[in-house]
Formats: sequence, structure tokens, C-alpha cells
Amino acid sequence: MSVQLPLDLAAPDRYSRDRFIAAPALRDALAVLDRPGDWLAPHLILLGAAGAGKTHLAHIFAAGTGARYLDAEATHRLDASALEPRAYVVDDAERASEDALFHLSNHVQKTGHYLVLTTKIQPILWDLNLPDLASRIRAMRLVALPEPDEALLADILHKLFHERAISPSPDLIDYLARRIDRSVAAAQKIVTDIEQYANGRPFNRALARAFLETRQGSFFDDEG
Repeated sequence: MSVQLPLDLAAPDRYSRDRFIAAPALRDALAVLDRPGDWLAPHLILLGAAGAGKTHLAHIFAAGTGARYLDAEATHRLDASALEPRAYVVDDAERASEDALFHLSNHVQKTGHYLVLTTKIQPILWDLNLPDLASRIRAMRLVALPEPDEALLADILHKLFHERAISPSPDLIDYLARRIDRSVAAAQKIVTDIEQYANGRPFNRALARAFLETRQGSFFDDEG
């Protein structure tokens, strides 16, 4: 199975599996989500920083299992008496309704389905008032998503430029990958902004350096 990196691109299908690029760093997380039947319990938590790919992975899991996808706000309006016999996903679960999480946990266990929660905060740090829910959350399997390393960030930048029909020079990719924050969100912003900044100029290292200096000042070194 080809392992992919989720890219949250600004398009209607941005959460589809075919919007991925190969990413060995996420091999374990993807393999786990692709085989829920192998889980020892029906609950799983995806933990990662903003832009790490939690939401995209959760959407792919939902598409593959027929799960109902809920953001945190939707859980505060959820009718626990009308839950369907299916899997569920809750995004930003640290902000979700505690009652809803408790009922969803019970529901998937009784119906033989699955519950995936995503969060940016270590579950042990969630401010939970229901002791039974707190103990369940602590017992759930936790899959932590890594932030991109430099090589992976370069692949992300290549993908994002390709989506815009731009062919940057290798030295531009290398220059940016060694200097910007290591997140998908940072890569998305830099590609969008540098495209607007280019104004017909070639996408090379000189352009990248000039762009970063206009945004951050002249403190980027010339090494490499």
C-alpha cells in the first residue's frame, strides 16, 4: 500500500485520498486507520499539531468506513437517542461535548463500530468533568502524527507548486524547506504568497530569498 501525506488543499476534494503524496513518516498512522478491524478496542485518538494531517486522515477514515463526521461544535447539538449504527469521527475532540463523547464511546462499543477522535492537545490535559469519560479517554489508543522533516517538507512544497502548474528550481525548494516552519499549513501559505509575489519572475532561489527577506527581514543566511 502506498503511504501518503495528507495535504489540506483549498479545493472541494482536498480531503480525498488521491490528494496525498508518499510520506513514510505517516506509514504507521495510515496503516492503523486502514485496518480498524485489527484494533484491540473500537476507539482511537489522532494527536498532532495544526497542519499535521489529522483532519484529512479522519476524512479518509470516514470515507472508507462510512463514518459520520462531526466537528466539535456539532457534538453539542447531537441527539444521543438518535445515533445510527455506524462509525463516528469527532474533529477537535478536546472542544467537544463531554456527554456526546461518552454516548458515542458507548454506542460504538455496543454496535461493533469505531470512534476516531482528533486533537491538538494531549488527552491527559483535556479539561474533563466526567470522571468516567476521563478514564475512557486515557485508556484509548493514541496515534501521534509527526511534523514534517526537511525532506518531507520539500516533497510537500513540490506537490503544492505542482498543483498550481509551477515548476520551481530545486534550489528554491531546498532554500524554503530549510527555513520555513515545518507544517503543511506553513507550506501552503508560503506557496500561495510566493506565487503572488513572483509577478512573472522565475521561481528560483533568488526569488525565494527576496521573498523571505521582504516578510521576515534580512537575517536568512546563504549557507548551502
